[in-house]
Amino acid sequence: MIWILCLIAFFIIALIVFFKIPYSPTKINFQKDAQRHSEKTTLQSGVITEKDIELLPEPVQKHFRVAGLLGKPKMASSAAFMPSVPLRESHSKPPMIIDFDLRLFVHKPIRLAYIKTSMFGIPFEGYDSFQDGVGFMKGVIGKVITLFNQKGNEMSKGQLFTYLGECFLCPSIILSKHIKWEHIDANHAKATITCDGISGSGVFTFSENGFVQSFSTDERARISMDGKIDYPKWSGVFENYESINGIYLPKTIKAIWHLNDSDLVYFESSNINYAFY
Repeated sequence: MIWILCLIAFFIIALIVFFKIPYSPTKINFQKDAQRHSEKTTLQSGVITEKDIELLPEPVQKHFRVAGLLGKPKMASSAAFMPSVPLRESHSKPPMIIDFDLRLFVHKPIRLAYIKTSMFGIPFEGYDSFQDGVGFMKGVIGKVITLFNQKGNEMSKGQLFTYLGECFLCPSIILSKHIKWEHIDANHAKATITCDGISGSGVFTFSENGFVQSFSTDERARISMDGKIDYPKWSGVFENYESINGIYLPKTIKAIWHLNDSDLVYFESSNINYAFY
């Protein structure tokens, strides 16, 4: 009996130590993918000029001007780290507080997002990805146990839509050959993104002062943990612009599902740390 208790105690201690050490297969995969795409990326040359934006819809051009993007170097990729973000599954459940690390690449639609938090003291990690036309959303608990790994056409399209909705966080993406822009009016522009046979559209709304305010689409699927799919309207909201190294960027972003009974703000960050490469 003593030996059994000693073995149990040893196992518990070893498990606690394993949870505490920095090693994480999920994070390593995220970092390797980010490094691999960074090595493939050709650094952008030159700065953003009026000629680069002359064919864009008027409200998109205005955003470039008021955001201070003209004359700034073209970026090849971006990183946005958002600590302590509330992530909600529904109104009835308390949010999970996560650290969120987002990477966006310009030369081709590539989106990598790493999530870190804990559940009852046990590490929980998420990895969302769109690479080479394929998207997935993976959740791992205890560093090694996969809770879910959602894939398929709707997941790939959803990840591509998210990349499109986030393009103003890495402004050179706006100039991408993968995005077609259409003028609607002084405060709205339609964007259609196409990559590896996947395509979809949404509408950007701009404030009177010229900054992008939101992105909305009803083409993105909402996929629940049990695999159920529906199509409520989905929006991303951008607020509280601040000058960061001479470029005005939103410090607050929200992701919203517009459900039948109410709006679910399932992601909201007001502390974004940007880096451009």
